Amino acid sequence: MSSISLSQEQVTKLFQEHNEALTQFLVYKIRCPETAQDLCQETYLRLLRDDALKHDENLAGFLFRIADRLALNYIKWQKQAKNNGSQLTDLIVCPKHLPDEIISLRQQCEILLSAINSLPEKYQYVFLLRKIDELSYSEISLKLGISEKTVQRRLVQAMLHCHNYMHNTQAWVA
Repeated sequence: MSSISLSQEQVTKLFQEHNEALTQFLVYKIRCPETAQDLCQETYLRLLRDDALKHDENLAGFLFRIADRLALNYIKWQKQAKNNGSQLTDLIVCPKHLPDEIISLRQQCEILLSAINSLPEKYQYVFLLRKIDELSYSEISLKLGISEKTVQRRLVQAMLHCHNYMHNTQAWVA
């Protein structure tokens, strides 16, 4: 199996062709439409994170496999969260970050804020309504008077922009 590189255009095309079916698949798996939409977005971001994929056939199948694994991880996380307070162990780690971790996190936050601020207003507004206000696609659609598909497209473009901005900026910082 050889490795291939996917361009943003190819990932966007995959998103447009399979988003509805992938979202329905995730809703069936986890029973929450909003979380399914978030996991669907994360699925596409996973494709963008690796420069070369070790998969060159049936990208749709590969896409659904990524989504399935994300759904399983989410379900496991939900179960752990429910059982988390039942036992105390000696393995509890201090939740505070080390000073160098705090500095790194602050730098990443500043880069992300710059990325968000550099977005065109219509994309920025959709991004903030979804990620900060946690509105569903349909709520954003009603609020802005645009279709849910337009909301999805703008959110994908905003996330791609932020991903690229952070990737390019962190290359300069590192």
